[in-house]
Amino acid sequence: MIAHAGAESNYLRSTFIEKMCALIEDEGAIPDFTQVDYKHTQKGLAVDAWSYDPAVFKLTLFVSDFRDEEKLQTLTQKEAEDSFKRLTRFVEICHKHEFVKSLEEAMPVLDLARFILERHQKIKQLALVLLSNARISSRISKLTTSNVAEIKTTQEIWDVERIYRIETSGREREDIEIDFCGFDKNGIPCLPAHCEGQPMKSYLLVMPGCVIAKLYEEHGERLLEQNVRTFLQFRGNINKGMRNTLIKEPEMFFSYNNGLSATAEDVKTDHSGRFIQSVRNLQIVNGGQTTASIFTAQTKDGGNADLSKVYVQIKLTIVKPDCVDDVVPRISECANTQNKVSAADFFSNHPFHRKIEEFSRRMWAPAASGKVHQTRWFYERARGQFINKQAGMTLSEKKKYLISHPKNQMFTKTDLAKYVRTFEGFPFEVSKGAQMNFSLFAGELGKKWDPEQGRTFNELWFQKLVAMAILFRNLDTSVLRAPWCNGYKANIITYALAKFSDLVKQKKRHIDFSKIWALQSTPEPLAQQLLQIAQSVNEIIINPPANATSNISEWAKKPACWDAVRSSEIILESNVYEYLLESHENKEIEKEAGRKDDIQVGIKTQTYVFEKGAMYWKALGEWNANHRKLTYKQVGCLEIACQIPRKVPTESQSEVIIEAEKSALSNGFFVG
Repeated sequence: MIAHAGAESNYLRSTFIEKMCALIEDEGAIPDFTQVDYKHTQKGLAVDAWSYDPAVFKLTLFVSDFRDEEKLQTLTQKEAEDSFKRLTRFVEICHKHEFVKSLEEAMPVLDLARFILERHQKIKQLALVLLSNARISSRISKLTTSNVAEIKTTQEIWDVERIYRIETSGREREDIEIDFCGFDKNGIPCLPAHCEGQPMKSYLLVMPGCVIAKLYEEHGERLLEQNVRTFLQFRGNINKGMRNTLIKEPEMFFSYNNGLSATAEDVKTDHSGRFIQSVRNLQIVNGGQTTASIFTAQTKDGGNADLSKVYVQIKLTIVKPDCVDDVVPRISECANTQNKVSAADFFSNHPFHRKIEEFSRRMWAPAASGKVHQTRWFYERARGQFINKQAGMTLSEKKKYLISHPKNQMFTKTDLAKYVRTFEGFPFEVSKGAQMNFSLFAGELGKKWDPEQGRTFNELWFQKLVAMAILFRNLDTSVLRAPWCNGYKANIITYALAKFSDLVKQKKRHIDFSKIWALQSTPEPLAQQLLQIAQSVNEIIINPPANATSNISEWAKKPACWDAVRSSEIILESNVYEYLLESHENKEIEKEAGRKDDIQVGIKTQTYVFEKGAMYWKALGEWNANHRKLTYKQVGCLEIACQIPRKVPTESQSEVIIEAEKSALSNGFFVG
């Protein structure tokens, strides 16, 4: 076991593993992960983290090759092979009862060892992943693969160059290349459903069920990443119906099922255009349940369905990368008739994300104690924004930029969801993993979102969000260094902060996030209180009750775990009250923030109308003279806008003018 009390490099190594696994989770390659940091040098065993995807019965094990060197190192073939051997030996030895019994109860790796021992028959795929901050040697051309403990096994390396390519690509995911000629030498038959010269190409095709199952087995939920639903494991009526059809009447599946709606960024056809040979970045935007049902139905537990008789119709649209954020949510929204998807359009282009991005680019955070410069908290609405912002800068320009935009003050959509859901009291959902938690966060917010509700998310809300991030990240560092922490750090932090927030609510108080924003750090009394809560929470998490699961990671995902933490006796120290607000104080602060936001919105509205200019508004007036779509009030305000700059509409008049423009645009008005 790697001791946390060791050298500083151990902290860096542990953080590296955590960040790398989080990146791979964001890729959609794993649903979540548990870090264990286990190493037994004498036996040649090592495993640093693991993840199990029940949808495809896939166990993923991670081992790290972390170099504590400033100069970029090279990962050799032998070093890679040695790392994979440590993982292989670990899997093999976990099939022995004596080894599993020898592990101490406090070791996070025990859950993994028990899982392999007790549920090895459930594991159909094993993925061994090497994480390295070195660069793969050019001599490593191919990784050898052989089954481990009679489980189909693959090997994969994530090195520093691969990370850099992803981070600088500006893309949410690594490319998925699918070669259909591997299933049939000609490819998949298709019917072009577009006219020449159209901006988007579409195809209709019928895909064998066995091909769909194979694609889902290889790529899992990466195929469903634009589809915000999660597979319901046959608990819904639709899934039960599909399962019964797949098992009892597989030849009727084509007739009964609505099929899939899918997109891809590129497609290659044969010379006739009647066979699709390959696609890049295939995305199933409607039909996630169908896809997962077909895969699961072929397994022993799913019913051993005969997929050779199953065929599925697919509507495939080719969408260029720069249109994905706009077009795919619309396809998903229009195609979803089986189940309502409330967050289908809640991707990076949603007004909520754009609003948070706008705050992060405009608002300066106060200079922290001992610092001279003010800084910004950079919200990365889409992957790669932070690095791409520095593209083309000279070395001195980049240095200056990083002083005002520190790397450790960049946060993502999944970070945002983690902070908010923690302080709202959902640590058991945060513990389910970044992607699942974001999906739940997006679903809730997506249901309630409307333009007026957007006023809630003002500058004060952004300051609170940053204060949450400060508390979260500072506690993360403290827990990592705590001698009592042997694992489950991510669970401990979200539960500790949720517990603190709950204690404050019980006292009918509010956390003074504005004070933390002003300090740009966690005050020492508060830091000590949070660490104390974290230690108490740790005892509850690692000691689940007898009637609960013995798997600690699974226990942390259950509402019962949160109930146990909430009911625990913890007293707020008197010196913490300095950083809390009475209800009337909090209400006044929010009211003032709302007034300030109204002023800013009014200024923006007037600015928008003014910058459009008189010629634009005259064109709108002429269009309305022919179409008669605007109200008398809208026409009156529009006449004032036609006299810019001699006359300038008021804030309220500007609002009416913008509503008039929206109405006209929805009825066909445009300026060529």
